[in-house]
Amino acid sequence: MKAAALLPGEEIARRTARIRTRVVLAVMILWAGGIVVRLVQLQVFFHGRAKEQIAYQNQAKVKLFPERGMIRDRRGMILAQMVSLRSVFYAPPAKETREERRTVIRKLASCLDLDEKTVAGIEAAADQRKPFIWIKRKIGLETAAAVDALRLPGVFTQEEPQRVYPQGALASHVLGGVNIDNDGLAGVEILFNDTLRGKPGEQIIYRDTYKRPYRSEQIIAPESGRDIDLTIDAVIQYIAQREIEKAVAENNAAWGAVIVSDPATGEILALANAPSYDPNLYGKADPAARMDWAYSRRIDPGSTFKIVTASAALENRKVATYETFDCRDSAIDVAGGPIRDHKPYGVLSFSGIIAESSNIGTIQIGRRVGAELMYKTIKDFGFGERTGIELPTESAGLVHPPARWSRRSIDSISVGYEVSVTPLQLLQAINIVANRGVRLAPRIIKAVDGRPRPPQAGEAPPAQVISPQTAEKLIEILERAVLGGTGKAAAVPGYSVAGKTGTSQIYDPIEGKYSLSRHTASFIGFVPSNKPAFSMAVVLFEPRNNAYYGGQVAAPVFRAIARPVLRYLHVFPDTAPATVHASAASAAPPAFRQEAEE
Repeated sequence: MKAAALLPGEEIARRTARIRTRVVLAVMILWAGGIVVRLVQLQVFFHGRAKEQIAYQNQAKVKLFPERGMIRDRRGMILAQMVSLRSVFYAPPAKETREERRTVIRKLASCLDLDEKTVAGIEAAADQRKPFIWIKRKIGLETAAAVDALRLPGVFTQEEPQRVYPQGALASHVLGGVNIDNDGLAGVEILFNDTLRGKPGEQIIYRDTYKRPYRSEQIIAPESGRDIDLTIDAVIQYIAQREIEKAVAENNAAWGAVIVSDPATGEILALANAPSYDPNLYGKADPAARMDWAYSRRIDPGSTFKIVTASAALENRKVATYETFDCRDSAIDVAGGPIRDHKPYGVLSFSGIIAESSNIGTIQIGRRVGAELMYKTIKDFGFGERTGIELPTESAGLVHPPARWSRRSIDSISVGYEVSVTPLQLLQAINIVANRGVRLAPRIIKAVDGRPRPPQAGEAPPAQVISPQTAEKLIEILERAVLGGTGKAAAVPGYSVAGKTGTSQIYDPIEGKYSLSRHTASFIGFVPSNKPAFSMAVVLFEPRNNAYYGGQVAAPVFRAIARPVLRYLHVFPDTAPATVHASAASAAPPAFRQEAEE
């Protein structure tokens, strides 16, 4: 039986229903597809951004600063340590308006006494929607408590360590200083920054809908830095620093430097410069006061360099200690003009030439040695290269090879010109003599985290650069230089002292020649001479009063430091009182004694 035919109206109604059903179904499919696409977009492509936005609104990540390692002297006295302060930061809430941010910042400015420039910078950072803004770092606990009491939205305080130097300016040029983030800027602080600073940590602060913190979570623990023990002795450092500052002031010098060491080990017991500075105020210190004169500044050594000339002559058997030389004239002709003594000395023995610091006699000795042997001895003594001390910005000095020497060079170099050295290199040279010919690298780091410092990569091993016999002869000569020569003002009653004075003219690069009115005065020596308890180098650059010779202004500094240090180290006298008093009676230097002048 056939189905009844649909009427025309019913056919149209059914067709319309089917179309509507298909349209609704298509819309639903498109709607569902849109939702799926959006979910994929949010969960896959924009997941990271959405997560960041949620974290920004409800979390604040804060850096946790590690405890920087302490720096101590050789006896455990603390020279640098950390104290706990508070720092203020601002994490602006996401829905906070510009005016609300301004209100918060102005209230903070009033509480923390911020200047207008600082406030403007904070406001600019907040307008850029930065999630973390430092307001003021390292404030006292009372001030931090006042900030907390304001209960300002998005404002937090956190503990932050501050580097302090409890001994003030003591050993400042060894220690250096740090910046606001406790990263080293100079001295041991910068050279051992990675060892001292440790590793920072991180924590998250969770906030509720009203941006109030309700929980914090440490996600990375900070790792404290390691402690460093120096070879410096704080007592000896204090004495050395006091006396060099006094000498610079009394002699109106541009600067001064003194280094004290144990020659048997190479350990530096004191290193002081004047002017000095307080590392607690490193950023405010005069750049000239922060200059590391003792190991960064090059000088012409003058007559202190005659120990190298004497070593070369004795070691290579070019002279005998009893041999005599004609020093009756007050000048000797050399290429480019004469070199002078301050007076005719007559006939001097080899020992007398060094003790009296005769230029004419030393030049005759240098000519016997010759360029090649002289250059070899200079390099063996370590001049022209860094000593390797664990301090930054050390200068290597300047020594030209013989191929670049002029006809005048052997004569000039013999008496301490045409070479540039640092005070530290002069100390290393006198230590070679004190060590009976053995060269040791100077050291200023004794231990790290209680473990003795191991030899460093590239550190030169001990080397015998002159024979013990040569060194013994030089010690006898240098004792004579202090007992009756140019170094009489360095004599210490009761003790044998070996040393050498130096006076050099300062080269004027503008004039292209050595100045007749500007000088460097120096003294290097050790005591007691038979078994040295310590050695010392003293340099005064451009003393501008009437006295400027090494025997007048540098040798007295040696004595002023040596006497209390010998008592402090419990070193017993080693010479007969009668002998000492006799030599001490004539210890006052002459009014003028030119030692090395071109």
